[in-house]
Amino acid sequence: MAKLNVEEKLKELIKSGTEAFDLLLEEVKKPVDPELQDDKARNAMKAKKECFMDAQEILMAINKIEKQLSGDEDNSSETTEGGSFRAGFSERFAKK
Repeated sequence: MAKLNVEEKLKELIKSGTEAFDLLLEEVKKPVDPELQDDKARNAMKAKKECFMDAQEILMAINKIEKQLSGDEDNSSETTEGGSFRAGFSERFAKK
């Protein structure tokens, strides 16, 4: 069985997330047809809002993963009682 390379998989996830974000952003940018009936226009606006919220969630997740990869994420670092140990990339993903 091939060893799972977490860092490479996270980079693939970032790439896929960026592509999904771009697609959602394009949908948010599209204007709502003014010829739509009220109920259809309302549904179109709800769909735009969902696209916006999904895009925002993906963007925040990408940011979090990038911070994990660069080691900048403060809340994932661990210290010992003396405060001298800071967990690195591998330690953060190790099973506890």
